[in-house]
Amino acid sequence: MEIQKNELLRYLGWKGQEIDETLQNKLDEAAKRCLAAAEPRSVAVRLALNENFTLGNTGFRLEGEDIKKHLSGCREVYLMAMTIGVGAERELMRLSAKSENEALLFDTAASCAVESYADDICGDLEKSCGRRLTPRFSCGYGDFPLEAQKDICKILKTDTRIGLCCDESFLLTPRKSITAIAGITDEPASEKPQGGGCGHKCGGCAKRDCAFRREG
Repeated sequence: MEIQKNELLRYLGWKGQEIDETLQNKLDEAAKRCLAAAEPRSVAVRLALNENFTLGNTGFRLEGEDIKKHLSGCREVYLMAMTIGVGAERELMRLSAKSENEALLFDTAASCAVESYADDICGDLEKSCGRRLTPRFSCGYGDFPLEAQKDICKILKTDTRIGLCCDESFLLTPRKSITAIAGITDEPASEKPQGGGCGHKCGGCAKRDCAFRREG
């Protein structure tokens, strides 16, 4: 897990403007503070992808055309969840009471951190199974409903295994957490594991708050 400065700047809406030394130092401090507070934990399970788009014998059926297209040709998937923990949440609350700017930078760094951690998990899973994975696809991407997040957490038992809960609004606690599905293809694992995001064009996606969203 790492926080790359260019990614941190992109999350902040950077468009190539000059960055002075003061801001660079603040970015470095936010990243350092976030990594120190993070308590990364994850859980993943390998499941068959049935013809009716249910997963294994869970009874959970994938809804939405986008996730079905994304997993086209796959016979198995990884169902996964990951979080950087409550420590980052507590630090954000502390900073929010102290400085709005420091809290913003820390919050942004935490978003970068959990995405980086998710990429690491996907890379490890790809290596362990020896086959290429599709980019991870999360609830709320395209027309894959956010409501599915509650089912994923239930199947993975995230509350007891990694301290991750899904509320009645289908939002995750701690906030800097991710649930996702990655398809297992028949191709051999690539030397460079798949990155984050869903691998689809942003223009047609309804997830306007996606960290990977690009305009244009």
